[in-house]
Amino acid sequence: MRRMEKNNSGFSIVELIIVIAIIAAVLTTAALSVGLVFSANARTCTNDIIGAISECKIATMSAGRGNVRLLLYRDDTGTVFSELQTLEAGSWTTGNNGAEKIGARRCMVGSTDGGDDLPQRDDAWEIYFNRSSGSFLESLDSGATATNVWEIYVRGGSKNYHIHLERLTGKTTMELLPIP
Repeated sequence: MRRMEKNNSGFSIVELIIVIAIIAAVLTTAALSVGLVFSANARTCTNDIIGAISECKIATMSAGRGNVRLLLYRDDTGTVFSELQTLEAGSWTTGNNGAEKIGARRCMVGSTDGGDDLPQRDDAWEIYFNRSSGSFLESLDSGATATNVWEIYVRGGSKNYHIHLERLTGKTTMELLPIP
């Protein structure tokens, strides 16, 4: 009698299910990792903006300094920068540190007050403080006018941070909101 030999080429259904499950697990892990990286960029950018605003307030209220302003803007590549400047002899000069990078292109920064996105250098947001009270100013005696940005959002990954600038106290608060 002749024996029939089995054809063992190919994959069984169990092997295919296991391979598909492994691929799904790897893809899920990669997607979550990418989301965490973008979310971390948004958190870092938010903290850097709050730190730059605090630095401007301290510089304004410290003895011996003239008028101080903070500029927030994007460069041509989309990177977010802050620049602390002092009014000396009628012109604004940048401090020793120059412009500081505070956010990557992957972070969306804008104003909930109407401006959709952070402007380029020529139209930078300007932030001023009152030297005696520490409150935010809408303009300086020298005629310079602030951009009047009181609500800032920073979005990246699955995170949406909201920075509120309290006009009367000069206080800056951060809140994590759901993505709209």
